[in-house]
Amino acid sequence: MSAHHREFEKEFQTEIKVNGKKLPLNHFIQETVGNMIVGLLKTLKDVDEPENSIEIKIKKMKETTTVDAHTYP
Repeated sequence: MSAHHREFEKEFQTEIKVNGKKLPLNHFIQETVGNMIVGLLKTLKDVDEPENSIEIKIKKMKETTTVDAHTYP
């Protein structure tokens, strides 16, 4: 490898789909997104280290709604 390439330990296989289309993610981005999500989840109550997988689905609402930020759906 050239001096511009680095090797790193890969821990996550990350996949992102937008409108059903899988985005191409290189190893660095897969690892970065995986670490960000796991780090965020670890700050939540009742969440330990994720076992095997994490699934997140984000769907845009048809209309904007005002909600109380301290309540659960």
